[in-house]
Amino acid sequence: MSLFSVLYCETRKIIRANVFWLMFLVLGFGPIMMGVGIVLSGDAGGIHWEQYLTELLDTLAPLGLIGYTFIAAWVFGREFSDRTIKDLLAKPVSRPKIVLSKFLVILVWCLLLSIYMFAVGFAAGAILGIEGGSASVIWSIFLRFLLTSLLYIFVTTPGTLLANVTKGYLAPLGLILIIVILSSVLASFGFAPYFPWTIPSVFQGTGSLKLSSIMILAYTGVAGIAGTFAWWRFAEQR
Repeated sequence: MSLFSVLYCETRKIIRANVFWLMFLVLGFGPIMMGVGIVLSGDAGGIHWEQYLTELLDTLAPLGLIGYTFIAAWVFGREFSDRTIKDLLAKPVSRPKIVLSKFLVILVWCLLLSIYMFAVGFAAGAILGIEGGSASVIWSIFLRFLLTSLLYIFVTTPGTLLANVTKGYLAPLGLILIIVILSSVLASFGFAPYFPWTIPSVFQGTGSLKLSSIMILAYTGVAGIAGTFAWWRFAEQR
């Protein structure tokens, strides 16, 4: 089987799952509730689009991390929890193609969720009467949020490795909890530029990263990807 055939099968399998649609439903509430909160807590004179979107996306991006990590872990972990791993390995396709197709599906799914959350947040702002913005400013904020989402998606790869090693997606859920707690603590002490899962939020806030942050981010993401490929290559999935 070609990579495109494997990718097509993987995509159909994901879309048919209830989790696919449930993630859009759950992550759609975040932008609405946060948007309403920002407007209600704003000054009497009202807020403009740049202020609204900046505040919204600064809080929304970390929420995406939780969703992205869960998705990455679920795409791999469900093969073990649903006991479909043997059927998957019985197909005439190499293991690297299987892993690559899953990573591509995770990437596209998470990017769609990012765009969806931005669209919901923007629609909520329009309904709430936000004014005073230009198309160029909104587009610039959107691109920064999209790049931030890509960085968050990149650091979900250790979760995929953990899902494979533990043969399920419960352990990665525990990892998410630990990451959220550590992120809050380390950020309060000024270590956000040096913790892989808070570095994207630094980019969201400043629009740039130091070389040290880029290297930490790269090592974390590559380690998760390489580890996952290596596990599928050498481990016995039984």
